[in-house]
Amino acid sequence: MPELQFRVYDEHGQLIAIVDFYWRQLGVLGEFDGRIKYGRLLKPGQEPGDVMFEEKRREDLVREVTRLPMVRFTWDQFQDPKLMASRVWKLARRSA
Repeated sequence: MPELQFRVYDEHGQLIAIVDFYWRQLGVLGEFDGRIKYGRLLKPGQEPGDVMFEEKRREDLVREVTRLPMVRFTWDQFQDPKLMASRVWKLARRSA
């Protein structure tokens, strides 16, 4: 089972992100992506591309700090546990 809402800190102890899933035994991080963050939750003046760019920068920083791979899931994938497990295991084997 993954740890949920896993906190990621940089080398100075500063919180840089909270990721949705962390499979500690496998060394894999995971994030859930829903359309809501790219639509209804936009801040005034933001466009979906702005949110995607910031999310990309955040993910790059998390991977750089943790040196762990990250998998992303969408609703359709989230509802298929076999697909999710397969993707997580594939990343775990690749990074081993």
